[in-house]
Amino acid sequence: MSKIKIAIVGAGSAGLFAANEIGKQLGKEVEIKIFDAGPPIEKRICPQKEEFECAQCDPCRIMSGIGGAGVWSSGILNFNKKIGGDLEKLCSAIDLEVEQVIQQIDYLFLENGAPDKIFDPYRNKEELKDLRRKCAAVDVRFVPIRQRLLGSKNTPKIIKSIQNSLETKYDIQFFPNTKIPAFDKDKNLYFANNKKEQFDYILLAPGRWGMIWLSEQCEKLGIKTFYKALDIGVRVEVPSIILDEICEKVQRDPKFHIITPKYKDFIRTFCVNHKGYVVKENYEENVVGVNGHQISLNGDSDNSNFAFLIRQKLTSPLEDTTKYGRSIALQTSILGGYKPLIQTLGDLRDGHRSRRSLIKRNPVQPTLNDFTPGDIAMAYPYRFITDILEGLEILDNVIPGVNNNSTLIYAPEFKRSAKKVNTNEYLESKEIDGIFFAGDGAGMSRGIVAAALTGIIAAKGILNKIINNQ
Repeated sequence: MSKIKIAIVGAGSAGLFAANEIGKQLGKEVEIKIFDAGPPIEKRICPQKEEFECAQCDPCRIMSGIGGAGVWSSGILNFNKKIGGDLEKLCSAIDLEVEQVIQQIDYLFLENGAPDKIFDPYRNKEELKDLRRKCAAVDVRFVPIRQRLLGSKNTPKIIKSIQNSLETKYDIQFFPNTKIPAFDKDKNLYFANNKKEQFDYILLAPGRWGMIWLSEQCEKLGIKTFYKALDIGVRVEVPSIILDEICEKVQRDPKFHIITPKYKDFIRTFCVNHKGYVVKENYEENVVGVNGHQISLNGDSDNSNFAFLIRQKLTSPLEDTTKYGRSIALQTSILGGYKPLIQTLGDLRDGHRSRRSLIKRNPVQPTLNDFTPGDIAMAYPYRFITDILEGLEILDNVIPGVNNNSTLIYAPEFKRSAKKVNTNEYLESKEIDGIFFAGDGAGMSRGIVAAALTGIIAAKGILNKIINNQ
């Protein structure tokens, strides 16, 4: 009797945790193949150094590769059921205890070499109380979250360990640098060499890098998808000492939520890299962006950076938030000569283009070398510029110094919003039997832990199908 064949497209946290869940239950009784368009772990190391140390260059980020995009940034694990989606709702739909699943996810990372240290905001109660008081005084919401920092330097070893475990224990096969142009209703995967392979079950978890491809494939096959809100903004860089009190005594990646006065838009801090680096990303042809890296647990930079993101929904006639976000990013990329734009906050506020001579004299020196000084207001809508300026002014009451003229602003920074695929409670397509979805690329999650959780849920759906069909 031939083995049941399962294909997983995408080797990010959703794909890895789905494979682990199925492997734990069925071991080597099934054949699992994981395909990823990006490089293997060994090719993710900075090409200019023996180890990933500096984050000064673009470290093979054209494709996220095995491990996914999240762990190749700062690699923050957020242990909160409301971060990255409504995790409690996802779990309760299939009678899972959300806290147990989150603990299971954390354990797998720990088992494979994640740092022991937990950043717990409730550990220093007086500092947390003081921060909450400052936030409450200016209508800023602070979200306390227990967190574990993997760090960009640690992630290759952690992900390689997880991969080795899956290969050794369950004979799971990995196929990096393997693009899947298409899949069909009969659960065939098509490859670039015009070959195809049929599976009994397919789990599609291509991450944000593959979300446009996934949306196009779903449309061709008649699988319904729904637009979600866009997160777009800038990356802010300040002296690390400004964030020392919060990041070292309260929360490593603090989450601040603000409603802007003029347009009543929601803006938030995201992916705080304390003593980290700003890096360039290549999203696709002619579209660049910025992200942040936290290299190690303690950090080794004089600066800290964070994304400052506006959430924007669209209604008829243009509901396509992906296309809208891409148009802004493309316009920004063109103005920067296909490099990220950089501007001091003072120049942005005063309506002046920043010039390289000014950047060289600026008290805050950029940790990214590959940039173009310019005017972000030439690329971003007036509404978004207003939100950013208002938001930083408010945040300055909580983090004094963040609204200084010398603060550096990078653009574009955007988290491309995937269209949410129409699925049942086990994340199986409602239109095509045996095709499952998980992770950020399918609009199911936002972040490492949430993506892993959706992978586990989809895996349980596949396991149920296998058991019921035996």
